[in-house]
Amino acid sequence: MDNWFDGDYYIYLWRTTWPYISAFCLIWGFVLCRTAWKFILACRSSRKMLSFIWLGWVIFVWSAVLAVYTNLLLHSQPDWLNRPGMMKGTVVEKTYDPDGVYFLTVGDGAPPIRLKVDRNVYEELNVRDQVNLLYLPVRREAVRCELIERFAE
Repeated sequence: MDNWFDGDYYIYLWRTTWPYISAFCLIWGFVLCRTAWKFILACRSSRKMLSFIWLGWVIFVWSAVLAVYTNLLLHSQPDWLNRPGMMKGTVVEKTYDPDGVYFLTVGDGAPPIRLKVDRNVYEELNVRDQVNLLYLPVRREAVRCELIERFAE
C-alpha cells in the first residue's frame, strides 16, 4: 500500500474517462496537423511576410482554444493529476442511495471517508470489517477494496 503508482488506479481512470481523453487527443492532433499544414503553405507562399504574420495569428488562436480545452479537461477529470488515495480502516457505515449508488463509510482515527463502491463490494462487506482501500481522491470512488479481517458477530 505504500507505492503511490498503482496500475489499478490508472486502468480504472482510463476505463471511466476514455471518451474525454480520446476527444482531447483527437482535437490536439487535428490542431497540430492543421497548423503544420499552414506552416508548409506559408513557407511556399510568394508573400512570405504576410503569410507568416497570418500563421502567427492562427497559432495564437489555436493555442488559446487548446489551452481552454485542456483546462476544461483537467478540471473535469482532476484525478489524473492526483495520487491515488490509500486507506486502511474499518467499515463504519453502509448506505444505499435510491439512484442506485452504493456507499461505504470507512474510518479509523481520522475523519471517516464516504466512498462510492459497486454492488458486489457493498454486499460482501459488513459494518466493522477491516479493509484496505485504493480510491479516487476527488471523485471518492473505490478502485480496489481488500478485506483484511471480517468482523465476527
